[in-house]
Order: sequence, then C-alpha cells, then structure tokens
Amino acid sequence: MHVTRISVHQVELPYAGGAYTWSGGRAASITRSFIVRVDTDGGPCGYGEVCPLGSSYMAAHPGGVEPGIAALAPCLLGADPRETQRLFQRMDAALKGHAYAKSALDMACWDVLGRAAQLPLYVLLGGRQAEDVPLYRVLPLDATERTVEAMRTLREQGYKHFQVKVGVEPREDIERIGAAVAAAGPDGLVLADANTGWRVDAALQVARATRDLHYYLEQPCFTYDECLAVRRRATQPFKLDESIETLADLLRAQRDGACDAVSLKLSRHGGLTPARQLRDVCVATGLRMTIEDAWGGSICTAAALHLALSTPPGCVLNTTDLHNYCTVQVAADGPVVAAGRMTIADAPGLGVTPDPAVLGAPVAVYE
Repeated sequence: MHVTRISVHQVELPYAGGAYTWSGGRAASITRSFIVRVDTDGGPCGYGEVCPLGSSYMAAHPGGVEPGIAALAPCLLGADPRETQRLFQRMDAALKGHAYAKSALDMACWDVLGRAAQLPLYVLLGGRQAEDVPLYRVLPLDATERTVEAMRTLREQGYKHFQVKVGVEPREDIERIGAAVAAAGPDGLVLADANTGWRVDAALQVARATRDLHYYLEQPCFTYDECLAVRRRATQPFKLDESIETLADLLRAQRDGACDAVSLKLSRHGGLTPARQLRDVCVATGLRMTIEDAWGGSICTAAALHLALSTPPGCVLNTTDLHNYCTVQVAADGPVVAAGRMTIADAPGLGVTPDPAVLGAPVAVYE
C-alpha cells in the first residue's frame, strides 16, 4: 500500500460562544481547520485535522499549515502510510519543528492503518481500557456571574469538570476561583487555567488566598522555571500545559516533580505518534493527563479520544469535546457525548467520515 494523493481542505469553525477569550487579551471567534485526506493505491483513505487556535496560543498559526504540509507531502507520497513511526521520522528529517503541520498528516496515516486493519484506533494504540472518558468544559474569561451561570447550565447537562480561565488580576481571579469551586459542587473538578498569564508573585498570591479550596492550578506562568517556582510553594494540585512540548520537557517535569498532571495536545507534539510516546511515559511515571488537541472538529476530537480510551482510566484526568465548541460540524458520525462523558463507536480507524459538502473543494493537492 502506498500514498498516491494528499488533499488539503479548509473549513472555518465559528466558536459557539461568540468569543473565546483567555489571558493576555487573547481571543478567537472563528478558527480555520485544515483537514487532510490521504489516498492510497487500492487501499482505504484516511483523514487528519489540525486547527490552530489563532497564532498566539501555541507555536502554530493558520498561515503555516499549508506551507508545512507542502514541505512534508513528498515524504509521504509513495510511502506506506501504515508505517507511522517510520513516516514520522521522515517528516522530522524533512522539516524541523512545525509539529502542528505534521499532526494532520500523522493522524491521517493512523486512520489509514486502522481502516486497513478493520480495527478502531484505540485497539492499535494499546487496547480499549474504558467505555468512555470524562469531559471538561472551558469557561472563557468573563464576568464571574456569567461564568457561574454557564457552569450551572453545564452541570445540568452532566458535565462535572470545568476549566476556568484566569490570569488577569489576582483579586479578580481569587473571587472567580472561589465562585467556580462553589458552583462545581463537591463532586466537581475545577482547573484554574492562567495560560501563562501570571507573574510568579501574582500566582503565589492567588494560590495562598485559595489554599483551602480544592482545585487544580494550571500553567500559571510563561516559563517552566517560573511554574516550578510556584509549584514548590503552592499546595494545590498542579498541572502543566504550555510547558510540555516534547518528550524531553515531560521527562524534566517528572524528574523535578514539577506537576501532578499534564495536558497532551496532539498538534503541539506532532500527532498521535509522538503523543502516544508521551502518554506511555506518563503512565509509567504516574502523571495524570488531559488528552486533547488545541482546537478542531470531530477528527481532532476523535483522535484524542482514541488515545484516551486506550489509556488506563486512573491516568486520564479528562478530555474535551472540541467539536461541540463549534457551530459547524465536519461529520455526522464520530464521538458521542452523553452526561458529561464521551465515547465512540467500534468503527475502523478514527470512526469519522467527513461530509464532502462541508469540506468543499481542496485548497491544495499533492500527487
């Protein structure tokens, strides 16, 4: 089996909440999702997706996706897409960095592998270890009263995990965290995510003022060393997100005792192939994980879900239903959400069939 054609489609995904806001004055209302289709000679096709959350969240931006894929396509054309590790090494040799561009291609090759084997990806990623995975929902920066109201609505829908955006001004953030923990209830979980927005002194001010509340403190500061300084003086469970880009970053955090949990985002690491490596290290060292992607539709959501379903449940903190954050759906099938948890059918590969009418004509084709 060989790759004969790579097509790139572009779909705009409006945010269902109007404006998605987080620390540093950053916001997004419409994102651009790039969906890759990999065709083979006589075998199945596969789909992958990458959707940068603007250009100021990760080292990724929408304008870099197509040039990145253009540089990587020659590595895949004529190659066997089922050899995922080998192909990822070829992509790394052809293009330094730009993990987000590699992610969509890597994901599509995994989809081909699963479809060719007639197996869901969670089987190929280690075997299904859970029927479903708990979901968290993001509460963007907003007035505390509106955040609490939104949390109550989400509670009624079955969600129990809430990532509450903070990182503005300590007094305001202290109030916001307290209200969120109360709204989450005794069986709820709050992750106060500053998205690198605090200085060390501000993070410590918030941590000390909320020391009696049960919640996770997530990525308070910009650098790893700043986060480690907060970690060593704060009492809250601690989660790193932006600081964990590579396997080396994860090993350093584990060695330093820098966190209790991490966020694995497929496009930050380069797709399922490297994310699986990080997942396995987390399992071996006892770090809990949020397994997800930065943004996207059903394809990104399904890929992260397959990795989460093949992970020991005790190591999975949660994931999120990214496709439900958007008003445009790229597929009618895929992840199924009920009562704050997510699962997927036993279909081969990713289990997602994009709607051609939504994809439209490709913006680039390589063959």
